[in-house]
Amino acid sequence: MKIKIFVLHMAIVISSGLLFVNLYHSFVDAPNWGHQLPQSIDVARNYFAFKSPADFFKFHAPLVHIVGINCVIRFWKTDKKIRSYHVTALLAILLNDLLTFVFFFPLNEVLFGETQDITLIQRTFHQWSILNWFRSFVLAVIPVMYSLSLNRYLKMLLKGI
Repeated sequence: MKIKIFVLHMAIVISSGLLFVNLYHSFVDAPNWGHQLPQSIDVARNYFAFKSPADFFKFHAPLVHIVGINCVIRFWKTDKKIRSYHVTALLAILLNDLLTFVFFFPLNEVLFGETQDITLIQRTFHQWSILNWFRSFVLAVIPVMYSLSLNRYLKMLLKGI
């Protein structure tokens, strides 16, 4: 019982961290990248020469997967509604991966690679900005589902007292 509550708390914390880093990109980084293209993207490329957000996501994304799969397994027999919350969270995690691999990796390659075509950079930046808000919505689903699950699980435990 205690381990389940701990796992749910970790799921909320880790998935919220992923969401807020993504929101930070939308509110702070992206406006700076697109402020005065192409000079602004050159500044961003130089800034990310040593470390980039990819370094954070390479560490953090597997944690979200581990916790997501762990929650589905641990809570599978608990309650159908709780199970649906965890499956929905895991599906959102997988949708985020799909978005990342299919859209963001190629867009990031244009923005932060060697491309100098200003028209392509402007179009790519616009696509990145729009898609990142959608990705933030997808990422917001995850901690919401875990919070709903925790709420329902705690209610179930309190009824058993």
